[in-house]
Amino acid sequence: ASASSGEAPSPNFGATSSWLDCSSKGGLKHRALEWLTRGWAWWPCVARGGPVAPLPAASSLCGGAFAPVVQRIPGICAVACDQRGHGDTSAPTEEGSYHWDHFGEDFLRIVEAVTEKYGRAPTACVTHSFAGDCAVMALSKRSVPVGQMILLDPVLADPAGVTAGARLAKGTKRLGEKEAGGFDSAAAVGEALEKVLGGALARPMDGEAKAAFAAFGSFEDAGRWRLKCRRENEAMVYANRVATADYLADKSVPAKVQILFGQKRRGKPEDQAELYARDWDQAERVVGRCLDGSKVHLVPGVGHFLIL
Repeated sequence: ASASSGEAPSPNFGATSSWLDCSSKGGLKHRALEWLTRGWAWWPCVARGGPVAPLPAASSLCGGAFAPVVQRIPGICAVACDQRGHGDTSAPTEEGSYHWDHFGEDFLRIVEAVTEKYGRAPTACVTHSFAGDCAVMALSKRSVPVGQMILLDPVLADPAGVTAGARLAKGTKRLGEKEAGGFDSAAAVGEALEKVLGGALARPMDGEAKAAFAAFGSFEDAGRWRLKCRRENEAMVYANRVATADYLADKSVPAKVQILFGQKRRGKPEDQAELYARDWDQAERVVGRCLDGSKVHLVPGVGHFLIL
């Protein structure tokens, strides 16, 4: 069951709220936010086979977090999806439901559902954080037409980073306990997100990003505002981390993959040079298992939460 009534949020930031029901194929019912952005190619996009792009969201966030980015790209049909246990998407309770391979299988089903709905395969699939790791691992097991994969700062954990997942999970559960009483307002939800992300942000959060997260990622409950993301589910995402480059070491990904690598890495200022080198090496190893033309691209001045 989802955390809220499932009513379309307001304001909607130009999005149409809908569902991608993958339950008949062994998947879940995913909340989707769809944008048909206007611009130089708007009419061809809608009626003549223009570009379609699924956007699976990062852990702790929701599809609405893409709103400020999507609205600045003219002439695309963007379909941003809440992950399992996040936003309004179904939240399975069975043991092991939040292993990364399940998120990867969800990704493949989402791509197939978008292809069926719009009558054409994606031009590109844009992922953020762990959604990108899960997607490329899933593609190494089963190929579906995805166009080009654009991974916005994937996790890229090495074996030490996998071990650190247990510590992150513990901290996330504690955060959930602190948030149990809810928030005073929707605006307070956005402010709390910026506070929680803290040092992981390379710059203050965009005001529109805060508002979009509050609109799509929270709901009112008896005068209090609560997150649709369940911290216990987010904690399991951390606890189940996978070392993506190691996983792909003897596999291949049948897609062209572009990794957008945030210049500021998650960690202490004094460790930035070491973290940068480590993560860049992991990113190069990942694209090395993908089709020719795959590449790592440095994005200066941003960190892991670059869409915010």
